[in-house]
Amino acid sequence: MSPDGGPDRSNGRRRSTAARPTDDELLDAARVVFAQRGFTGATMDGIAEQANSTKPTLYAHFGDKAALYRTLLNRETEALGGWVIAVYQTTAELPPAERTRGNVMALFNYAAAHPDSFRILFDWTSGDVSPERQNVIRAITENVAGQVRRYFISQGRQPGPSSGLLAAMMVGLVSGAARYAALVEGIDVVAAGELAAEVIIAATAHLDPAVLDKIDSAESADS
Repeated sequence: MSPDGGPDRSNGRRRSTAARPTDDELLDAARVVFAQRGFTGATMDGIAEQANSTKPTLYAHFGDKAALYRTLLNRETEALGGWVIAVYQTTAELPPAERTRGNVMALFNYAAAHPDSFRILFDWTSGDVSPERQNVIRAITENVAGQVRRYFISQGRQPGPSSGLLAAMMVGLVSGAARYAALVEGIDVVAAGELAAEVIIAATAHLDPAVLDKIDSAESADS
């Protein structure tokens, strides 16, 4: 098995023509190589070797390295988004603190279960934050903003722009902390998630309504 649960085809033997790799199998191999070496360091030869396949096969399935990488990013962001949104659905009816804890842990648990995938999505050492990652973070933030709005309504508060701002803050904290925990040796990713959950629960429990009013009343004044 590969480090994040994909099939391991790194025994050094080439496949027979009767066992041609699927797109997903080739992408699994690419995920390992890109996670270990980054985009710049990864080569089509290295990916083909990891897949026990050939470089012409990679070109036939995906085109060049950049196209292969983009296909992989699309697959991994879809997997991450599906994972997180599924957790949000299961926690929707929990009490606020438990719901927050479950939602925060979604990203950390993904990082722990799929380290190669998470590294590819969040280790943007080149400074290039992919559109795919931006899109999945945007979708997660919108979902959290909806939860914040529903919580405010349940507390008798009319939601305003502060809902989206709070969601962006929470998602930024969680994604940044998960990235740090996953990429720094010696940190338990799940334990880091528990700490992040405690921070967010404590912070939201002590929100000053007057501070929220300054943001939400500004919108009312402009309208």
